[in-house]
Amino acid sequence: MISPKYALTHYYLGLNTLSTAKKAPHIVNLYFDYTCPFSAKLFLKLFKTVIPNLQKKHPDGFQFVIVNVLQPWHPNSILLGEFALAYAKLLRETPRGDEHESFWNFNRVVFENQKQFYDNSNIKLTRNQIYEQIYDVISKELDLHVDKKRLLDELVIKEGGEPTNEGNGATADVKYFTRYLRTVGVHVTPTVTVDGIVDGSVSSGSSEEELVKVFESKL
Repeated sequence: MISPKYALTHYYLGLNTLSTAKKAPHIVNLYFDYTCPFSAKLFLKLFKTVIPNLQKKHPDGFQFVIVNVLQPWHPNSILLGEFALAYAKLLRETPRGDEHESFWNFNRVVFENQKQFYDNSNIKLTRNQIYEQIYDVISKELDLHVDKKRLLDELVIKEGGEPTNEGNGATADVKYFTRYLRTVGVHVTPTVTVDGIVDGSVSSGSSEEELVKVFESKL
């Protein structure tokens, strides 16, 4: 499971829920890439139907965890991943009590609009312009609760001066998730693990009903 540092944002069950749970939930890690169509298909099924149904039938029985996978063969995957991690960082720094809901809804909107970030969709934009594009696309549908300038300041690479590879405000988190993925050996998206074991039966092609049954079999 990823670091508790990300509990406020990446864990589906909020900290208040965890603190009152009568028993530890099963841990389901969701290894998703923002530009992977199969990641989008599976995430939207899980978020909109499967997880709510499991919560209703088996309250707090599963802790779903988003694990950001940045696939380097899709440049926009990296930029979307940086944006997500910078956004999560700012949510943690100014907690409102609904950070996990904000972050999961952010993921929903990204996946619903992912075609705007396919390789040939914004090829004429610069890196910094794409960060701004991401904010504009998401904020049309979702209140991010984070000021645009503050978020872009975490991401934008400044021009001029001595050449540098210092990165931006998301770089430390990008390094963390890259090391984590190498450690657990996950390369393909989507990949889903249940209690640390890859479960190939959790597929983007499965129906919502089939997915509910797969998770219920772990109880």
